[in-house]
Amino acid sequence: MQKGENNHRGFIKGLSLLLFFLLLFPAHAFLQDKKGIEEIIGDLRAEKPLVRRDAAAELGRAKDARGVEPLLKALRDEDEGVRREATKALGEIRDARAVEPLGEMLSDADEFVRVHALEALERIGGDEAVDLIIAGLKNANPLVRMSASASLGRIGDKKSMPPLEELAKMDALSYVRFAAEQALAQIRGEAIVKAPEHERTQRVVTDEKGIPSIAELKQVAERIKGQYGLILDYKKYDVMDLLDIEARMRMRHPRDTMESLLGDLLTKEDKEQNRRLFEPKQ
Repeated sequence: MQKGENNHRGFIKGLSLLLFFLLLFPAHAFLQDKKGIEEIIGDLRAEKPLVRRDAAAELGRAKDARGVEPLLKALRDEDEGVRREATKALGEIRDARAVEPLGEMLSDADEFVRVHALEALERIGGDEAVDLIIAGLKNANPLVRMSASASLGRIGDKKSMPPLEELAKMDALSYVRFAAEQALAQIRGEAIVKAPEHERTQRVVTDEKGIPSIAELKQVAERIKGQYGLILDYKKYDVMDLLDIEARMRMRHPRDTMESLLGDLLTKEDKEQNRRLFEPKQ
């Protein structure tokens, strides 16, 4: 009897120690991590672009330095979606080895690859990255110039002020000039000016440094509606918000929800009005 009780106690004690060990060191820390990363890296060579896209995104979420070299190779993928995800992932990992290759992506044929490259360079940081972002101010695509301005504003490096000042004066598009002005205000430590709603709805701006006109807001909103079915009360947005919405809709993944994709941009009313677009298809 005593022997049986001792065996039972020993079993319980052993089981408790095993559970405690697993809580401290989950199985995936030993198996899934190493094996999982290698499998994901292997998926970057899959035949289907969607598999390669998901693999690049997963490597970004893992933030594992082992993914850097394979992701750098994925920057040359023929599928623009793979290049986008690889660019974003390198920004998540924040390895300095990616700086120069990301700078090369600022000439990619896909405008959103270029935008992601700017964001990744901002995340990685450093003098070389800032210089490459400054070079983005001269990009042929206005969305890229706006994104470069926003990144430089957040970084706050004063060496970017002269090129931003030039962009604020010389760019052909008012909303790009406005983005440069906003970035300069951030660097100077000034309050960022956002036009009140009544100004955006009643005023058509014609001066060189003015806020984008209501006609520009309407034009972008109509383009978003035509391409994605998203109906917006454009008078309640800045043009940069609308362009951000357009960019996110273009890069939308089937698993994206309204909150994950647009939750920080849409007004409450527009969320309700467009929720049907994100409902699962039966």
